[in-house]
Amino acid sequence: MVVAFGDMEAMTAASFVLLTNLVHLVKLYCFIFQRTKVQNLINSINREEFKPKNSDDCNILLKDINRSKRITKSFWLMCFMVCLLFAIFPLLDKSQSEGIRLPLGGWYPFNTNESPVFQIVYVYQILATYVNGIRNISIDTFISGVIMVISGQLSLLNNEFQTINAKQQDFGHNQVEIRKLLLRNVLHYKSIITFTDDVTTLFSTCLISQFVVSVVIICMTMFQLSLVPVLSLQFLSMAMYQACMLLEIFLWCYYGNEVILKSTNLTMSAYRCGWVEFSKEFKQDLLFFMTRTQFPLKLYAGGYFTLSLDTFMAILKSSWSYFAMLNTVHSKEIV
Repeated sequence: MVVAFGDMEAMTAASFVLLTNLVHLVKLYCFIFQRTKVQNLINSINREEFKPKNSDDCNILLKDINRSKRITKSFWLMCFMVCLLFAIFPLLDKSQSEGIRLPLGGWYPFNTNESPVFQIVYVYQILATYVNGIRNISIDTFISGVIMVISGQLSLLNNEFQTINAKQQDFGHNQVEIRKLLLRNVLHYKSIITFTDDVTTLFSTCLISQFVVSVVIICMTMFQLSLVPVLSLQFLSMAMYQACMLLEIFLWCYYGNEVILKSTNLTMSAYRCGWVEFSKEFKQDLLFFMTRTQFPLKLYAGGYFTLSLDTFMAILKSSWSYFAMLNTVHSKEIV
């Protein structure tokens, strides 16, 4: 960045990789120095309230688990493709008159144009990019996975309330047992709230750093895409990289939005439980529960950004605004 200062094209080419690595370091810091809390969070998923209670619950959770596996595999494949394209692009690029160049620009305290230094640095950049990409994917899919746990548990809770009326026959219309079922669901909801608070506290720094940096990275990547031919390997590699960046924040925002929607639906699910036939105590408890569910669960990044599709769109709008400004300035410099 310092060496390329003043050259807008070179600065933007270096900045998106630099910022990606910086936010990656923030994520590593959160996981390494809070590994005990992360392990406790993983262990808390096995709490009694979160365990499936029937075949319907198992099917709901299995659907989320399979979806998580597909997302992780797709994300890993995209990362591999980006690294592969970054590796082979310099070898096939015919536009470089000075010969084969390194996949990523950078400053080194030695001459990288000589052999075998060039080959060593070339391999180092590819391996480092791949390793960092895999670690990034592992962290990002883990965070989206724990958010998916919250979403899945809310699905279970919605299903539990919707089937209370059907379960009263199993209890022989015993109002005491039916009320115990309601209280069990309330405890389940409290556990979900606690788990949500733990996730927000633990990963707030990761989320806010990724959101802020993503605005710049998406902007810089779009600017780089505007500089290269569309039908080129470099364009394809940059487009794949951009897709990874977008998917990275989209997963968090999408599942955060699902948490909001499903927690909002709890009020209606509770209302549809057939409460008319139940005892006065049940109705009072249900009313208190429905009052609490008027405030949907939300995950926050840094206590400011809400994990939702609205936030995702706001990031895209901000990135586009900065890109338009950057492109205008660059056009004036060319003229």
